[in-house]
Amino acid sequence: MAKSSRISGFHKLGIAERLSKVKEFADLTDEEAALFTSQALDLSTADRMIENVVGTFQIPIGIVTNMVINNKEYLIPL
Repeated sequence: MAKSSRISGFHKLGIAERLSKVKEFADLTDEEAALFTSQALDLSTADRMIENVVGTFQIPIGIVTNMVINNKEYLIPL
């Protein structure tokens, strides 16, 4: 069966259930899926990623479902 980004009732699912749907759609490993719920980036790592680091902060990540671009199904992060 072809993958579909149309996930009926996605917004009504609990957070863990939503993450499970994303994991299934994107063929994520358990380790990759765990990154969605991991803690903030540590300053040492951040300092190696960009110049002049002064801190880090977390923002929520959401998913747009039911997206087809050039006839290919996608889940789009917000």
